Amino acid sequence: MDRIEPYWNAAESLNNFVFSIKQVERTGYTDFSDVPQTKLPFYTFTYLTEGEVLLEVEGKTYLCQPGQLVIIPQKIPFRVLYFKGNAGYECGFSLRMVKDLSYDCLHNPQPLRQTFTGEEAAFTQMLLTQLLKAHQAKDFRMVASALDLFLCRLQTPENHPSNTTVAHFLEKVFDRSRKPGKVSDYAYELCITPNYLNRLVRNQTHHSAMDWIEISRLNLAKALLRQNEMQIAEIAVAVGIDDQSYFTRFFKKNAGCTPSQYRDMVLKSTN
Repeated sequence: MDRIEPYWNAAESLNNFVFSIKQVERTGYTDFSDVPQTKLPFYTFTYLTEGEVLLEVEGKTYLCQPGQLVIIPQKIPFRVLYFKGNAGYECGFSLRMVKDLSYDCLHNPQPLRQTFTGEEAAFTQMLLTQLLKAHQAKDFRMVASALDLFLCRLQTPENHPSNTTVAHFLEKVFDRSRKPGKVSDYAYELCITPNYLNRLVRNQTHHSAMDWIEISRLNLAKALLRQNEMQIAEIAVAVGIDDQSYFTRFFKKNAGCTPSQYRDMVLKSTN
């Protein structure tokens, strides 16, 4: 499995951390759903210009796509579920780097996701580029000024009903205490029709509800194959596919190899 390289100096004590930022560019799809959650003593955020990343914070999922930012408060447990061809910026900052502590985003106990479009997106990318350059030049006065300008533009989340519905759908889909179900199953639990759920999910995430179910099913299958404790037929049932032949076709279509081949590759890489 690929590693998630930290954007800060891993050799330094996290308690002494003040600020760090890096520009990222990842190709392909990488599943991190079986990596344990972490908790950092500083604020972190991701801003994407391409691709997507799915985060889980205290049991809730947050999808970040181009033009979107997700900021996670300090000391809040989170983990990355997957990266998919993403480019953008990853940043962490301590409150010691912030000049004005009155911003709403610093007093919200929940993660914040915000979308920037048009000129706002261009300005945000320019601002993050300046943050990166100032950090590389160790110009901490400029870092503090640019970070202050960046934070003042963040808004508290909007509790729009459709946003809540899609968030609840993603939480249910990636809930590992249950096997992935059908679109109609989740629609029934959310008290809406499957067509309406599909429309909400596609409008907000640019993926269909079934796309997310298959992503969750594939992630779970890979995690169970890596554990090497269950037979492939048992794994098929565990991910919601009773037909092992269909499971093999599904896995090969989405992973590029059969379940057996995937397990063999994992075993060889760990020996």
